[in-house]
Formats: sequence, structure tokens, C-alpha cells
Amino acid sequence: MSFFVIKTIIAGILFIAGLFALLTMLSLMGKTERKVSPKSLRRLHKISGFIFTLLLLVNSYLGLKYWAEAGDQLSTRAVFHGVLALGLLIILILKIVIVQFYKQFLKFAPVMGITVFALTFVVFSLSAGYFLLRTICAQPVTSELTTPSAPSLKGSRERGASLFTSKCASCHSADSEEAGNGPGLKNLLKKENLPSSNRPATVENILLQLKRPWRVMPAFSSLSELELADLLTYLKTI
Repeated sequence: MSFFVIKTIIAGILFIAGLFALLTMLSLMGKTERKVSPKSLRRLHKISGFIFTLLLLVNSYLGLKYWAEAGDQLSTRAVFHGVLALGLLIILILKIVIVQFYKQFLKFAPVMGITVFALTFVVFSLSAGYFLLRTICAQPVTSELTTPSAPSLKGSRERGASLFTSKCASCHSADSEEAGNGPGLKNLLKKENLPSSNRPATVENILLQLKRPWRVMPAFSSLSELELADLLTYLKTI
């Protein structure tokens, strides 16, 4: 199971726990007649809040780990997602501190709770929601796409290895087929199909994946023809 699938599953459970915490809070605040006793609602709210906090910490750790490994290759969407997730975590911690230690500010807790859920929805949409949308809507049909031509320049394996280390190694392994943040690329061009898009394993389809990636991989459309030639030369040797 890939890194992004695991993170998406955790994010889905996190979102459901946050929604449940919000609904129990609103039921406690807004309904005069309740089918469930206030004591039970408060217990359910605490349990769902605990699950939400635990899963948020786990996903935050996974996100920070991905940030550290990706270096300067983060997409704008990923940066925006990370900043909002940090804001979400800070507001949640403030809410917990107020509820536990500063009860004179308890009147602000509901507003903070609603803010936490609103940010959760946005963060979920930017990460797990985006991943699911790309997965459902992805159409890896080569015939419908204009496949780039192989570079005419002669590449250098040494330069390609250096480029792979700086641009690709945070998600892909060159000496293994095991998946990390992305699939392992050992023997990539010796396979029948590429590991993610399932397109035929050709130089042209690797270029297509670099320029118009399938699913969540960032695009590398800024690479020059020489850099592409270097990278492809290196990929042929692993």
C-alpha cells in the first residue's frame, strides 16, 4: 500500500471523526429536545475529539516527513495544504488548552471547534480529496494524449544520477521496486508497463509522465531537453 493511499485512508477517518465531533457539539448547544442525553453526547464528543486529535498528529507527522524528503519539489497545492494543516493544528491545540486550563475563555471554544472543522474540510479536499479525484478521473489512455518525442541530445549517466537524486529520490528508489512515497523505479524500462499509469514502459511514456503526470506526482515541465536526456540515460541503467 502506497504512502498516499495510507495518508488518504487516515485523512478520511479523520474527517469523519471531525464531523461527528462537530455534530455532537451542535446537538449539545442547539437542541432543547435531544434523543441522546447530554452526558452521552459529551462522552461521544470527547471520544470523537480524541480520535480526531490522534489521527491529526499521525497525518501531520506523515506530512512533515514527506515535506522533508521532497525538499524544493513541493507543488503549490502541497505547500498550501501544509500551511493550512499547521494552522488547523495550532487552533486545535489552543482549543484543548482553553477547555482544560482556561475555562474563563470557554465561550470561544465552540467557534474554535467550527473553525477546526472548516479547516479540516479544506485540508482534506486539498490532500485526500484531490488524490481520490485524480484517481477516479485519471484516464491513462495513451492514444488520447500527445506523446512527447524522445530527446535528440545524448545524455550523461552521471548528470542523470545527480538529477535523479535532487528531483526524484525523495519519492522513488533507484535500487528497488518497492513503493515508498512513489513506486520504486529499478528495472523501469525492462518492464512491460509503467508502475502507476500502466502505460507501456517506453521512453516516450516516461516523458509523458514527467510533463503531464498521472495522479499526484508533480509535473517536471521545466526540465530542459538536455536534463531529460540525462535523466532518461540514467533510468535506462537502473
